[in-house]
Amino acid sequence: MAPHEPSAFSKNVSDPKLLPAVEIDEILTSIQHSHSFYYKVMNLEVWALVETLDGLFPGAWGQFMTNRQIAVKQFLERDRTPNWAVESKDAGTDAETIGSEEEA
Repeated sequence: MAPHEPSAFSKNVSDPKLLPAVEIDEILTSIQHSHSFYYKVMNLEVWALVETLDGLFPGAWGQFMTNRQIAVKQFLERDRTPNWAVESKDAGTDAETIGSEEEA
């Protein structure tokens, strides 16, 4: 199914309520295959972007993933703490610099 087609039913079926079970199964299978193909193409595009990024800036993807892991951990910690609030002294700093100022 092409991205610009709104539905699998638009050109093939006048009334989808009158379809036998076999045709419904065939339509569902074709939709599942189109979604699977779409996700495979997306994965390929992401892989190409990662390869290009690492070619231009070696180690950039690894650093991105490290930063993402830290951000997810911080997000989950905030999600677990019901009354989490930013302290006034940390309001203007980013998450990576919090704590390093205290050590200095």
